[in-house]
Amino acid sequence: MNRKYLVATRPSLLAYTQTQQTVELLKAQHPDCEFEIIKISTHGDAVTDKPLTAFGGTGVFVKELENAILEGRADFAIHSLKDVPSIQPDGLVLAAFPTREDPRDVLLIKNGFSIDELNDNCTIGTGSPRRIVQIAELKPGAIFTDLRGNIDTRLKKLEEGQYDAIVLAAAGLRRLGKEIDAKAFLPVDRCIPAIGQGAIAIECRKDDEETIALLRTINNKDTETAILAERAFMKTVGGGCKFPLGAYGTIENETVQLSVMLGNHHTQQIIRFSDKASVAKAQQLGKKLAEKIIAEANKLGIEILK
Repeated sequence: MNRKYLVATRPSLLAYTQTQQTVELLKAQHPDCEFEIIKISTHGDAVTDKPLTAFGGTGVFVKELENAILEGRADFAIHSLKDVPSIQPDGLVLAAFPTREDPRDVLLIKNGFSIDELNDNCTIGTGSPRRIVQIAELKPGAIFTDLRGNIDTRLKKLEEGQYDAIVLAAAGLRRLGKEIDAKAFLPVDRCIPAIGQGAIAIECRKDDEETIALLRTINNKDTETAILAERAFMKTVGGGCKFPLGAYGTIENETVQLSVMLGNHHTQQIIRFSDKASVAKAQQLGKKLAEKIIAEANKLGIEILK
């Protein structure tokens, strides 16, 4: 008799859609299993009138889902990896990472202009310190204002002219089937993505071997290796989303290439480094680049806001 699995997700359209897409991958591998999706609202869903950095940053979108797994109300949860803190609660494990979606940031501009056609003193909607400090390099005169709400709400605010441009993750737009103008993509070398951007993490109980085995069947090894490098960097620096921090790993020929950034969006200082290592040393690479970037930040007097 195959198990019925209870799958926890946030109620937003994007979270629910990416959960459905992930469950379809599992069904294809395990046609005899049953899956029931349960929507659980999180603190991050409840507070929509404040910037994320003002009420807890990372973790506000996952805690309630994690509690549901620990209490046995769900077998596993599907998260956007960039919402998941670097340290797991006791008893839980990130068991699998399906193939990563496009990790890039997208600058959507009213009237379909490109970034070069934007006024120098334009208003750009984003609350992300990482995006602010990197886009300010491209548009030094830009004014940044916070942007919350689901994707359709954000797109509507752009259409209504509340902003000249807004920044979104390509992954979310793609998962919802939205078209993205080729001019809108920000190259990863100019705007290093958030740690885990575009990737999904599936979290379950550490002692639930049956569920772990099920989830591992849709794990993508390259995605997992890149994620391990990025998250080792994040854990060593000790950052959430309160200050500019980014990392992006790619895998080629058993080698992981990792690009990282750290900045201060109040002083507009920014540091970027990249290096590579064998796939087996992905986590050591993340740690090494974190130590290098911390030393450089100390030298330049960039305060790392904990």
